[in-house]
Amino acid sequence: MKSVRDIVKLHSEMGLSIRKIQGATGVARSTVADYIKRFNELGLSIEQIDAMDDDALRLHFFPDVKSITASRKPMPDMNYIHQEFKRRKKTKVTLYLLWEEYKEANPDGYQYTQFRVHYKRFLKKLNPSMRQTHLSGERLFVDYSGLTMPIYNPKTGEVNYAQIFVSVLGASGYTFVHATHSQTQEDFIYSHIKCYEFFGGTPRVVVPDNLKSAIISNNKNGIVVNESYADLNRHYNVIVDPARPKKPKDKSKAEQGVQAIQRYILARFRHRKFFSVDDLC
Repeated sequence: MKSVRDIVKLHSEMGLSIRKIQGATGVARSTVADYIKRFNELGLSIEQIDAMDDDALRLHFFPDVKSITASRKPMPDMNYIHQEFKRRKKTKVTLYLLWEEYKEANPDGYQYTQFRVHYKRFLKKLNPSMRQTHLSGERLFVDYSGLTMPIYNPKTGEVNYAQIFVSVLGASGYTFVHATHSQTQEDFIYSHIKCYEFFGGTPRVVVPDNLKSAIISNNKNGIVVNESYADLNRHYNVIVDPARPKKPKDKSKAEQGVQAIQRYILARFRHRKFFSVDDLC
């Protein structure tokens, strides 16, 4: 049912054509058209679809297919489980212990794996969130690593710290890394130019964090893009769509890229001395 969910969202929320949805999902065009037709006939909203589990969604989209026989196993009290598990820092309770208590009271109940599956479904209903589907080349996520790299002056021994620019393509996760002296506007723009050169093209949309070199303000009154940054992306015909403040899921790809760079590149260089930013690049 994952394909059904993805196709419906790409059609309803992004307004993509059947051909573009086929390219994004890899599902046959005839199947895409069939799912969209069924969705339109059902008249369901995206919120209603997100709230359904796979069995319920299957019954709506494919009523002629026999549904999975409802399990007669006793369902755990997920409200109780959740409340107990939230207190785990104080009580040291684990999900496995809560399952053991459930099994002790219900010997014919679910095994631990299914117990966890049901708990995860319960959590999704508490805090539903849309899974982001990225089209190839559509979005580029950019950010700086919080971890910097020391640059040593060979004459004076003075140490400065290079900033690490990270950019990640949404669909493929393909990553570009660039070291600069600072996060100033000049260096920030230069990193973008090198990034676009590296990828051999530009995305449709660039998603920066809200640093001042990119975004002057981003609040309920609207978004104000730094003029130089706006000029850069107008030149490349790229749309600037900054991540919303305090919404980490908007830039999850960038954060994953930053984490990977810190672990697999910067950490490996921790014992090496660099005497210029060019050395580091």
